[in-house]
Amino acid sequence: MAQRLEGNTHVNGTISATGISVPLGIKNADVSTSAEILASKMQHRFAVTYWQADGTAVAAAIVPIYTVRGATATVQAIEVQCVDAPSGGDLAFSVDLLVADVGTPTPATILTGTVAYSATQTDCEVEVGTISSASLTDGDMLLVQVAVSGSTGTQGQGLIVTVTLDEASA
Repeated sequence: MAQRLEGNTHVNGTISATGISVPLGIKNADVSTSAEILASKMQHRFAVTYWQADGTAVAAAIVPIYTVRGATATVQAIEVQCVDAPSGGDLAFSVDLLVADVGTPTPATILTGTVAYSATQTDCEVEVGTISSASLTDGDMLLVQVAVSGSTGTQGQGLIVTVTLDEASA
């Protein structure tokens, strides 16, 4: 038999239940700052960066930047920014985000196309990539690949690539 309590209720003791229904959900404000929720019960957001120093021309590279250690992860965004954009010619660079997994260690792109940066961008302009395959699993490795092109003008300097991902605990 169900009982209904109207108004505020205070229990001076412990409530035990085999289940609970919270119609409006639990919001951030409902969780005490001293709740001590285990990391294994949370999803973690990471902003992982790869960079090349300002004052040096952007150079070709393939660099591992992250290994998934949770059960699953989802890539949310990739953003490319350059302190000094390429200028005065056809010099340019592009950035790709690759994944290598435990079963197939040959890296493959997870973007619909590379993120291009050329003289059409302004200094510090943020270019956003489009993710085609966002799902990752434990052991997957993310790599940033930078390719350079052109022969005239000034190459960009001061590259930063930011990859945002959410990872569920193991």
